[in-house]
Amino acid sequence: MPEVKETKAQRAERLKRSKNAWEHFDEICEFARRGWDAIPAEWFSTYFRPWGLYTQGDGRGVLGGSNGEGKAVPFFMVRIRVPNGLLSSEQVRAIAALSAEYGNGVADITVRQNFQLHWVAIESIPVVLARIWSIGLTTTGACGDVARTITGCPLAGVHAHELADVSRLVVELDEDLAGNPDFYNLPRKYKISLTACPDWCSYPEINDVGLTATLRRRATGSGPLDSDGTSAELGFSIRVGGGLSTHPHLGVRLNAFILPQQVIPVVRAVTETFRDSEVLRQSREKARLKFLFLEHGWNAGSFLAAIESRLGYRLDPAEPEQLPAHIHRDHLGVIPQKQAGLFTVGASVLRGRISPAQLKAVADLADRYADGHV
Repeated sequence: MPEVKETKAQRAERLKRSKNAWEHFDEICEFARRGWDAIPAEWFSTYFRPWGLYTQGDGRGVLGGSNGEGKAVPFFMVRIRVPNGLLSSEQVRAIAALSAEYGNGVADITVRQNFQLHWVAIESIPVVLARIWSIGLTTTGACGDVARTITGCPLAGVHAHELADVSRLVVELDEDLAGNPDFYNLPRKYKISLTACPDWCSYPEINDVGLTATLRRRATGSGPLDSDGTSAELGFSIRVGGGLSTHPHLGVRLNAFILPQQVIPVVRAVTETFRDSEVLRQSREKARLKFLFLEHGWNAGSFLAAIESRLGYRLDPAEPEQLPAHIHRDHLGVIPQKQAGLFTVGASVLRGRISPAQLKAVADLADRYADGHV
């Protein structure tokens, strides 16, 4: 009988099952010592990615390669995970220095609140990762079939109309998933947004999981009393299965009101449901969470039942939510903060490309005129 050729999806699943790349940083260090030619093919295709590393395209896009990526050259793109997009001036300066020293003098800010360095040599990867870790950031899980950076409102804590500052919860959720061996092998990339921003600036509808803050009114309770004698309790709506690219699909809202202390268990239950879905591992092109709804007959009710089964309890029914009033959701320009007399300045970065000098200028402005946060 002729030998049955392994499909692209079968090869990817075999490689992922055989090794959790997060447990093999020693191999990356060995590649750095021995050089580019010592790297086996499976690291390029699979194992570098959970570390936030992609091979660098030649910069020519479709003119020099395929799928808009260009031909691979012997360098790496390094993606730095910045949960909620919140940085200190010291972190910004450190990223500027890494860009200048190892990244050919450029950096990119991505649409998912990451930084990307380019043209990094394999010999430099261990020291670059170590310096990123030393400033309280990581590349772990910034690429690959894992939970990507948890995005949120960059004005969390200062937005004049936010329901609450939930940035700490974003960071806790990000820390729970980044590098977690329980979730090193998901069917495909997995994107989460958590926000109390009334403008929905992080576009929760196009995330695999989108959590948006809302309020539940009670006649009595521990929350502050309003003029009508009711109290407001903070919680979240949840949407699942959003995504763009091929087969765009808006997230499906579940009939659930999620309390802040339930967020991490609920997201874990959603992630486990995604992880354990073998039907999504049959095709790399149809492996995102949205395909449970697009092709496999799932709906809001069945998905909610699946995660409640994992939780071991029923979630309260959803509350009404206030949808964003405007189609423009960027926080650009000079904006009054919730803190009286203080303002946020939002600046546009063309195509996301920024230089070390520009990054240093931002850090200096943050220290001189603000509180050192960006």
